[in-house]
Amino acid sequence: MITLRKAVAADLPALVAMLADDPLGAAREDASLPLAQGYLDAFAAIDADPNQLLAVAMDGAEVIGTLQITFLAGLSRKGAWRGQIEAVRVASGRRSGGIGRKMFEWAIEQ
Repeated sequence: MITLRKAVAADLPALVAMLADDPLGAAREDASLPLAQGYLDAFAAIDADPNQLLAVAMDGAEVIGTLQITFLAGLSRKGAWRGQIEAVRVASGRRSGGIGRKMFEWAIEQ
């Protein structure tokens, strides 16, 4: 069963590996361990910001997906909040199985 939850620091190696596992990420990300300090600093900033949600999709104990939601305040629609979804990734061996769709449905509910 696939579940989604807020990411924790222990998830970082799997998240960075997913970011690096596509044509764009391969040229700009570095999944080698130990992780670059920039990833640790970015995670700390995201985790401390109540308007950020870095999430992981889990299949049991395995991280199989990730996405980040930034919550934005706006004046339109009587001051409605909205969410911007970014950095959506599904582990390469799990793509085309509906996981991304499930992740977006979960994110929209948030």
